[in-house]
Amino acid sequence: MTDEAPIGLYADPVVYDVLHAPGTADEFRTLELIADRFVTPSGRERTWLEPACGTGRLLRHAARQGIRVIGIDLAPEMIKDAKRRLPSLSRVQWHVGDMTDFAGIVTRSSVDLAFCTINTARHLGADEQSDRPMLQHLEQIAAVLKPGGVYVLGISLTAYGFEPPSEDVWSGSRGSLRVKQVVQYEPATKASRREMVISVLDIERPRGCETRSSSYALRSYDRKQWDRLVARSAMQVVGVVDEFGDDTPVLAPGYQLFILKPR
Repeated sequence: MTDEAPIGLYADPVVYDVLHAPGTADEFRTLELIADRFVTPSGRERTWLEPACGTGRLLRHAARQGIRVIGIDLAPEMIKDAKRRLPSLSRVQWHVGDMTDFAGIVTRSSVDLAFCTINTARHLGADEQSDRPMLQHLEQIAAVLKPGGVYVLGISLTAYGFEPPSEDVWSGSRGSLRVKQVVQYEPATKASRREMVISVLDIERPRGCETRSSSYALRSYDRKQWDRLVARSAMQVVGVVDEFGDDTPVLAPGYQLFILKPR
C-alpha cells in the first residue's frame, strides 16, 4: 500500500542516514585534505565539530580515525540516533543545540576543524528573510575554533534570473530498506532570496511502501551578497575548493566549499 505522511526527511533519522550514507568516505577524505592543507596543528589530538550534524555519519567516520568529535543538531531525534550508533565517550560528544547559539556547550578555542556542507547553513535566515542568523552562526564558529583552526562551509551561490528550476535524485539502501528522494528546486528571486525546495521520499520496506512529501526554503546569496555578508562577519575566506578539495574559482551559480578562519 502507499501512504502519504507529513514526516519529512529530517524527522526520520533512519531514513536520513540511509539516504546520506553513500559517499561518506569520499566526503571525509576531502575534509582530511582540507585539514592537512589549511589547519595549523596545535597538538597531537585533533578535534572536529559539525553543527547540524544530523545522525553524525561524517563524525562517526572521523571518530574511527582517532579524531575527537563534537556533533550538534537542533533535532533531539537526530542526536538520540547518533548516540545510539556511537555512544558519548570522552572523545565523542553529542549535543542538542542551535546553529546560532552553541558556543556555550563547546569549549572555546578547542576545535581544529568545523564543517557544515551541502547547503545546510542556508536554512539560517530563510524563514525570517534575514542575514542575521548566518552572522550569529559565524560568530559562534569563530568563538570555538583554535588559533589556526578553520571552518569548511559548503554553499551554493545563485545568479538571479539565470537559473532554471532543477531536480536532483538521491537513493540509498540498507538491508531490506530502500530509499529514493526526488528534490525539486525553484530558484529564488532577488526580491525574495528564498529558494523553494520540494522533497518527495519513496520508502520501501518489507511491510510496504510509503511516500512522504515536504517542502522548505533556503536563504539565497549571489556573489555580491555573500561577499558583503562575509565582510560583516567574524570570519574571513582563506580558500575556496570543490568537492574533491581542489582549488576552484568562486562560481555563481555553483556549489563550492569556502574555507574560513576567524579575523
